[in-house]
Order: sequence, then structure tokens, then C-alpha cells
Amino acid sequence: MDIYVNGVSASLALEGRTLAELLGELDERLEAAGTIIIAIALNGENIAPEALPGLAATAADGPGRLDVHAESSSSMRAGAMRTLIEFLDAIAQSDGADSSSIRDTFERYRSAFSGLYSAEEESFLVALSEDLAVGPVALQLSLPKLRSFFSERLAEIEDPVASMKGAARLFQAIKGDLKEVPVRMQTGKDAEAMRCMMLTVELINKTVRLLPEFTKALGIASNMAIAGQSWEHFFNGFNDILRELAGAFENKDGVLIGDLAEYEIVPRLEALFSATEEAIGKP
Repeated sequence: MDIYVNGVSASLALEGRTLAELLGELDERLEAAGTIIIAIALNGENIAPEALPGLAATAADGPGRLDVHAESSSSMRAGAMRTLIEFLDAIAQSDGADSSSIRDTFERYRSAFSGLYSAEEESFLVALSEDLAVGPVALQLSLPKLRSFFSERLAEIEDPVASMKGAARLFQAIKGDLKEVPVRMQTGKDAEAMRCMMLTVELINKTVRLLPEFTKALGIASNMAIAGQSWEHFFNGFNDILRELAGAFENKDGVLIGDLAEYEIVPRLEALFSATEEAIGKP
């Protein structure tokens, strides 16, 4: 059997193997490359997902042609988010009269794009589903926040380099406040200090989300060096600091929060964004 992925011949061992085994290997390879199988055709005829079990035992080394069409998971996520934003805009422009139809449409959307969203993103979809059940008043309050959230996530996928530059600018804007966290914690300005720390945690999470697509967009190794360390080693150390920070928050230990902000988090973020700026500056 001749095997093609997106029109390109795939080199796979076929002898003595079944179609199910072959597709399993292809699925693993493609998933490792950040792509997802979205369509399969055997001898020019598309195979519906429900028909696949009936073909599972088909010999892979027999005659015929298998065409597999795959799409990058980031491209699929972007498409799902564009559709969602269009849906949110349509809800905002409606008078809410046909709420039952809107709820049905949204549930079909969630079914069609299940598995593409992160746990955090899914929580926003759950909240939207609950607001749709409550009615127009709840939606008026939540729609702007939902649109802003998913528009930001879409921008991260569409242009991770520009998003990383934006993250670096945000760090420069709050770096001075981060260094002042110890003083603010000691002078009764806890609320200001906490807001700065929460914004910093969000910034770190954003950067972690961006790095895989950022490195892919620049065509550099995903384990680029940060402060002389591999990406993995750098973030393992960073995670230890963030766990310590979470404990300090839980114990309301202002002194430790301030020390971690000034002596641990700021230097690490400086090293991180120095590495991303260097990567962007490379030809």
C-alpha cells in the first residue's frame, strides 16, 4: 500500500502490519510534530470515523493507496478561536430572543472543537455555557471579558513573535514595581504589591505558553539556551521558585514574597527576555 501524508509519500514499514497499526504509528508521529489527523482516504474514497473500526484489520502491505490529511494543532486552535470570536460578536449583536438556538449552536461548537482547548480556556467556555443558561444580563457582563481573553490567545497563535515582544515590554513596564514589592509589603501597601505579583505570575504563564510557537516561528531549537541553561532546566528551576511563592502567599509571608520578587523572579525574567530578544535579533 502506498502511504501519503498531505500528498507526500511516507516511509513506513508495512510488511505483516494492519491498517490500524499503521494509522496508530502515523498518529503518534504526527502528534509529536504538533499536527493532528483530520481526514483519511483509502483508494480515493474518504473514510468516515465510524467506518475505521471495520477497516482496522486490513493488511497494510496489500495493494492500494492511503491518503492522510493532517493539520497543525495551532492552526486548528486558531480556526476554532476565530469561529468562537465570531460567535461571541453575533451574540452581542443579537437581542437574545432566540436564546435556545444560541445555546444549541454553542453546544455543537463545543462538541466540534473539543480537545483543542487548554483547561484554563475550557473553564471560560464552561462559564459561557452557564451564562447562556442564565440569560442576557449575565452575557452582557461576560462577553467583553470572553472576547478579550480569546482574542489575546488567538494573537499568541497567529503571531507568537509579536506577542513575545509584547510580553517583554510588559516586563519592562512592571520591573520597577517588582523591585519595590519588598518595600510596599513593609509599608502597608500590600494590595499594590499583590497586584504586581499576580500580574507577574500571569506574565510568566503567558511566556510559557508562547515559547513553543515562538521557537517554531523563528526556526530555532525548542530548547534554546536561557542564561546558559537549557529551556527545560531553566523552567524547572523557575517552577521551584513559583512553588515557593505560592507557599508564601498561602502563609501570608510578606518578607519571603518580597525577597522572591526582587532576588529570584526579576533576575530570571531578565534572563528569559534577554534570550528571547537575542533570538529575535538573529538572522
